[in-house]
Amino acid sequence: MKELGYDTKNISRSIFTGFSFTFIVISVFIILLLIIPRIGIIIKPPRIEFGTLSELIFRVLVRIPIGTAFFEENHFRGISYGYLIKRFSLKKTIIITSILFAIWHIVPGLKVLTSNFQMGFDVHGLLMWSGGVLGAFFAGIFFAFLRYHSRNITGCILCHALINDLSLFVIYYLWK
Repeated sequence: MKELGYDTKNISRSIFTGFSFTFIVISVFIILLLIIPRIGIIIKPPRIEFGTLSELIFRVLVRIPIGTAFFEENHFRGISYGYLIKRFSLKKTIIITSILFAIWHIVPGLKVLTSNFQMGFDVHGLLMWSGGVLGAFFAGIFFAFLRYHSRNITGCILCHALINDLSLFVIYYLWK
């Protein structure tokens, strides 16, 4: 379990760093969503189906934390990182897992762009999509550093889940 990032020695530091990074990312996300329309990029109100309150609660408390964050972090910062760090340098391990994490987000990024924000493949749409994939790459780098320094993926899982959950709430309330 230690190889997968479940060493409990530095769990509090991992969680604290994960919370701190979440705050920074969500703040930047809110600022970007407020600035983008002011520079001429038109974003239509997102079409996100929330359904009933119980469906939203299920999505926020179960689907995103377990179905997305837990799964992805165990795959990229647990299994892949644990395997690669034994064979490559830290730098190569971080780069490889971050590239894989960004590639994993190519299709979901297209879905968010075309379905939720109703943007096409014009220059602005491609720039936003590229920015999202690049953002996933940098998030992968941060999560890998967090995993390395804390020897624990708990902060990665928590941060990933909170960023996804809070992004959903921000989008919902900005266009409510």
